[in-house]
Amino acid sequence: MLMKAAYRIEIKGVQFRNKGAYLMLLGCLQGLKPVKNMQLVLSPGPNLPYIERARLGAWQKLSFRRKHFDMTHWIGRLPGSVQRLFNRYGMVTEQQVDAVLEASGFAYGDQWPLQFLQNTAREVKRFAEAGKPFIFMPQAFGPFTSPESKAAMRDIIQHARLIYVRDAVSHQHLESCLSPLPAHVIQSPDFTIGLSPAKPHQEAQPYAALIPNNKVISRYHHADADQLKDDYLAAFVAAAKQLKNAGYAVKLVNHEGKEDAELCQHIQARAPHCEVVELDDPLAVKAYIGGASLVVSSRFHGAINALSQGVPCIATSWSHKYKQMMQDFGMEAYCLEALTADKLAESITTLLAEKDTACAQLQQRKAELFQQNQQMWQQIYQHLPTD
Repeated sequence: MLMKAAYRIEIKGVQFRNKGAYLMLLGCLQGLKPVKNMQLVLSPGPNLPYIERARLGAWQKLSFRRKHFDMTHWIGRLPGSVQRLFNRYGMVTEQQVDAVLEASGFAYGDQWPLQFLQNTAREVKRFAEAGKPFIFMPQAFGPFTSPESKAAMRDIIQHARLIYVRDAVSHQHLESCLSPLPAHVIQSPDFTIGLSPAKPHQEAQPYAALIPNNKVISRYHHADADQLKDDYLAAFVAAAKQLKNAGYAVKLVNHEGKEDAELCQHIQARAPHCEVVELDDPLAVKAYIGGASLVVSSRFHGAINALSQGVPCIATSWSHKYKQMMQDFGMEAYCLEALTADKLAESITTLLAEKDTACAQLQQRKAELFQQNQQMWQQIYQHLPTD
């Protein structure tokens, strides 16, 4: 491959507010270290403000997309002299991006706007036609039920360079769009498992971490959101009191932002012994979760942060991705798909009794999953200029 002065890679679907999305950005950057002359590209967004993008030395992607109106491709067809002028101000066009890593986590399926799926399908096809790799990092997919969503996903499957699916259910959802699936669709676990905090977090008193998630009770995802919210808060408040009685300090960890902060405050109002913990650095959040004795998480990467550090975790689910992830760690018995205070209390009691066995199992599973992460990166390097 003829080497360029710069090899620009856009990382899509990441942000700085949601700690899971931030961890996926850091996971991509860690994995891309062997890529020669690699330069980061990020697109502007409300959760990707300029100052934070600039701190990473990222080029700013020139894009404009509003529903059906998408000027991104046409901006990339401006004369070279105009594009080079943009470069002086730290901006690049789609045409100047050499590869894409799509790391949304969970953004393709009927839960999300069809237009987003169709826009991505067109973008993937443009990269394929230009001979540039468009790679989907491990994430959840589906379901796809409408002819339009199946057609768009089929275009993505056929034109993406690599597609990594995190679980068997997502694999089945892709098969509903195209069967048999091509060899470049590969099942691989979440890739933030190997991210390690600079130093572990320790406190004088053992503590348990509770990590709520506004999506579990969101009106966008659930028709009965109001009743779900009452039941959800009651379950977390009861869990906080149970863990206090078991001798643990109880920490409410905000893993996302404003809406999760409000949930933490609602729980704390009914369980005043809880402390709300808010940290900006995602690796500091991971370290904090890693210092806990037990975790109850409604955030996917909150659970990953616990399990990948050998901390027993109960996950409360709003999507198929949770149960599949818990199966990866051998902890599927502790995935609560229908959350009630009684079920959560029973799971906490059982997990506290089996804590030592669970910890040993998690260390073994982490090593196996990390090896799968390494295999994934070796496959990706075959499509990028590496040392």
